[in-house]
Amino acid sequence: MTKEYFLPPAFFNEIEVFAKKEGLIEVLNVTNKHTNGTIFLEPWECKILLNIAKFWRLKAELNFPFWDAEHPHYNPEHEEAFFDAQEETWGKIAMTFPETPDH
Repeated sequence: MTKEYFLPPAFFNEIEVFAKKEGLIEVLNVTNKHTNGTIFLEPWECKILLNIAKFWRLKAELNFPFWDAEHPHYNPEHEEAFFDAQEETWGKIAMTFPETPDH
């Protein structure tokens, strides 16, 4: 079932740049469907965008492994950088598109 979503166009642009660099054709097929940030997606298409968000979150965790205050080597600079990455990339995507069951 198709559903309407909105994500600021700058986020789609960032996803498209990444997808082009990595040769992710299906990601490009999904992001090319948006018009000024409004997009109509099937659940499986949402999953594609959520996978990008998950990938970027993992990348942030690898870049800033000591971001969590519970970590024995906690570093406030890592925490700030991790949450900056969340705000700038994967967080908005993860909050916009719902998790869907695996197909």
